[in-house]
Amino acid sequence: MLKKIAFVFAITTLFCGFTWAESIQKLGFIDTSRVYQQSIQAQSIQKQLDKEFSSRQKKLQVMQNEGLKLKEAIESGKIPSNQREAKIKQMLEMDQRYKEAAAQLAEDYNLRRNEEFASLQQNANRVIVDLARKEGYDLIIQDAIFVNSKFDITDAVIKALNAQKQ
Repeated sequence: MLKKIAFVFAITTLFCGFTWAESIQKLGFIDTSRVYQQSIQAQSIQKQLDKEFSSRQKKLQVMQNEGLKLKEAIESGKIPSNQREAKIKQMLEMDQRYKEAAAQLAEDYNLRRNEEFASLQQNANRVIVDLARKEGYDLIIQDAIFVNSKFDITDAVIKALNAQKQ
């Protein structure tokens, strides 16, 4: 009895799947990563983030250079033995501060980037829905493993997003 129920369920599911697939007349695909790289809004976001975080990045670079100089001095043997332990301790503390600052910078950058790109994604989704309605798409897929290029409408989405910015 259980086998019959499972068989009927499988056949019904298969039939419904074929019916659903046959009802799709126009299909589109969007490569989200291309939208995030090539749209004017995405490029503007990236420039804004680079500007916002550049001073912290420069401070981090200075910390790194100072640490490397101290490490070279310790390894070269130019530091007197009575100061060597203090310099090693100083280097370890500098390394710890550097790692903490780098981790904090990465976290802050990623939070801001996610905030900005969430806004871009909402805007892109509106553009995609508008495009789907105007051009009569039945289904639009974002990010798939493989898609035939004839279904790729990424360029149209980027063009529509860029037109909004101008």
